Amino acid sequence: MADGDGGGGIDKGLFTMAFGRDVDFHDTHPQVVYLDRQTGGIVWLYETDDDAYMEVGIPAEENRQEREAIEAEPERYLEIPGLDHDDHHRILRRFLMSDWTRDKERKQRAEDAYRGSIGKWKRDVRDEAAVDAFYEFREAEIVAMAEEFLRENGIEPIWKSYGERTPAES
Repeated sequence: MADGDGGGGIDKGLFTMAFGRDVDFHDTHPQVVYLDRQTGGIVWLYETDDDAYMEVGIPAEENRQEREAIEAEPERYLEIPGLDHDDHHRILRRFLMSDWTRDKERKQRAEDAYRGSIGKWKRDVRDEAAVDAFYEFREAEIVAMAEEFLRENGIEPIWKSYGERTPAES
């Protein structure tokens, strides 16, 4: 954490879920997500208070109060932007160009299956191990991108420990 010691780190799972979400498709009701620089907490808000209630039952007043608290101390909070759909396609293309397998035919089949749609690629590749390898690659890429984002914003990523060591703690 950069500005405080109150939280013992950032929840890696929550942060990377917020950072890695596909904002073009994920948010049926637009959301904004913030990192509390002091505690490491993640704050999810709906852009429209009524959407908070309609989508997940959060009272509109509660959503409004959270937003007002952030507006009152903007230097305390960092907006977590999320990724756009093109970012997700770039990750898949980087995976396909990587050395995820030594089997050249398998690699070529995976490359040939991609025609601009991630969902169709997962279906058309017909290789569960390739899809699993992609998810592992994607997770590592999103973590690396998230850590770079945090550092660019003056925050050294210290992930919370839940009894297991993470790469950032090693």
